[in-house]
Amino acid sequence: MNLRVLKLLGRLFSEETDETKPGPLHGGKAWVNLLLVLSTILLCALSKNAVFTVGILTAELLLLALLPARKIARVLKGLVLPVLFTLILCLPAVFLGNPGTMLTVSMKVCESVLALLLMNEALSWKEVTGAFSDLHFPQIFVLILDQTVRFLVLLGRYSNAICEAVTLRMVGGLSAGMGAEAQGTNFAKLSKHARQHQLGGVLGTTFLRSERMAMQSAEAMECRCFDGTYRRHARSRWRVPDILRILLIPLEIVLYVNCERAMGV
Repeated sequence: MNLRVLKLLGRLFSEETDETKPGPLHGGKAWVNLLLVLSTILLCALSKNAVFTVGILTAELLLLALLPARKIARVLKGLVLPVLFTLILCLPAVFLGNPGTMLTVSMKVCESVLALLLMNEALSWKEVTGAFSDLHFPQIFVLILDQTVRFLVLLGRYSNAICEAVTLRMVGGLSAGMGAEAQGTNFAKLSKHARQHQLGGVLGTTFLRSERMAMQSAEAMECRCFDGTYRRHARSRWRVPDILRILLIPLEIVLYVNCERAMGV
C-alpha cells in the first residue's frame, strides 16, 4: 500500500514546534499572510506576461534565501517534484512548436508551490484555519478543512503502522510448507493474492478506526459545548510587518495591471 501522499500530508501539517530561530516570515497576523499568498497565486495564474511571474518568483526566491539552511533544503525538496512533473506533462508542447508554453506553465507552478511552501514554514495549521475564520469564510468550511486534514494525517499514520506490522508477519510465511516446484512457479501469484487479501483487511480496519475516531470527536466536541463556531480569544495588534504585507497586495495589483497593459500595447 502506497502511503507517500499521506506521509507528505503528515509532514506538511505537523504541529511539531520548530526549535530554530524565527525567520523573516514568522510573526504578525496569519490572515494577512494567507491573503497575500492567495492574491499572489491568483494574479500569477491570470497573468499573460512572463515579466510579472518572473518578478514574483524572484521575490519569493529572495525570501527563501533568508531562511535557515535546513528550511531551505526542506522547501526545495518539496518544490522539485511538482516542477518536474509539470515539465514532463508540458513536454509535448515543445514538439508541437510551443516551447514557451512549457516554460510559462512551469514558472507559474513553481511560483504557486513555492508560495505555499513559504507560508507553511511561516504558519502552523492552527494559524491557517484561524486565518480562514478571520477572513469570514463559512464556519462549516473551516470545520471540514480542519477535521479532514487532521483525520487524513492520523489515519495515514495508523495505516502505515498496520502495513508495517502485516509486512513483518508475512516474512517467510507464504513459502512455508510448499514444494520446490510450487515455490518456483506459483510463488509470485500466491504472493500477489496474499497482498491483495491483506490490503483489504488494512482498508477495513482503517475504515472502522475512522468511524470510531469520528464518534469520539463528535462526543468530545459536544461535551465542550462546541456549536460550530471558531472563536478567537487572543487577537494580535497591528505591527509594521503586517502593514508592509497588506500594502504588497495593491502593489502587486498595480504591477499586474501595468504588465498586462504593456503586453497589450
